[in-house]
Amino acid sequence: MIHLILGPDRLLARDSARALASELDPTGTNTTWLDGRETTPERVISAAGTISFFGAAPVVVVADLLARYGKQAEDDDSGSGGTPRKRETSPLATIAAAVPEAHHLILLEPSLTSTPAALKLAKPPARVIANEPPRGPALVGWIVDTASRVGSTIDRRTAQRLAETLFPQTWDRKPSNPRYDRPPDMALLTLEIEKLALAAHPGPITPETLAVLTSGSPDQRVFRFLDAALAGDLRTAYLELERLEAAGEEPAMLLAQLLGQIELSNVIATASGRDANAVARDLGAIAPSRVSAVMNSTRRLPRGRLAPATTGAAIDRALKTGRTRRPIDALHDALLALARDA
Repeated sequence: MIHLILGPDRLLARDSARALASELDPTGTNTTWLDGRETTPERVISAAGTISFFGAAPVVVVADLLARYGKQAEDDDSGSGGTPRKRETSPLATIAAAVPEAHHLILLEPSLTSTPAALKLAKPPARVIANEPPRGPALVGWIVDTASRVGSTIDRRTAQRLAETLFPQTWDRKPSNPRYDRPPDMALLTLEIEKLALAAHPGPITPETLAVLTSGSPDQRVFRFLDAALAGDLRTAYLELERLEAAGEEPAMLLAQLLGQIELSNVIATASGRDANAVARDLGAIAPSRVSAVMNSTRRLPRGRLAPATTGAAIDRALKTGRTRRPIDALHDALLALARDA
């Protein structure tokens, strides 16, 4: 049988592969690990088809095989002009067809998030294990558990602050546009927790420890840009925009954040001083932390200074209808419009 372990998170995928191999072969005596970037299809087929001396089914774990053969498999499925080619030319199809049903081939592919066609057509079909990183309360719980595992403690409020600092835009939910999704990196998060646990030993990890040892500077630039833009401060907004572009931020994502900030600011302005948790609950898909951040930004604006929702709607409409060609041009139009409204 073929087991396909997908990403997008590399740490969770590796942990899944180790756990599955241990479940199938508790002693580890019949388990073989291969590097898919160096091994051959013949070697994989040979290892997966060999019966051990004691008659137990072999367990073969191959990492990153599709990193080497995945593109070839796509080319084999369809030639130029959409003409199908013979599937037997695909190394993946050959391997899938050669693995005995009673034996176990584990394909560890953390760089993939979907099943290749050759494995979808395998008989029996490959068992797929996805490894999406947790978000929201599940991510906070994971941080608390990991801190305990490395010999420390962290309360849930501090754990949430750590998640917000490292992954401020995506720690609690996926963005509506997958292109801009930067999911939590669990390996990075583990290293950060281990560092904080060592620094805080023998005490718990505290917000003060986070403030000293965990950097949130790149995302603070985003917040400075948004605050300056909403306040109509062109000089600061353009300075922060230049820094963000130099750091590799995409104008389309910055525009989406600015338009979202305008929209939320207008909605929250009608909340009449209500608690952030209550407002987030009424809005539905918005996290309390995001609502609280927008509330703080709105309070810092001069009295009566709030960009009208029609400003953001006009900018968005111009981009979607083609009157504005590029996201960066729409972003410049938004900054000028906000400055005029100031």
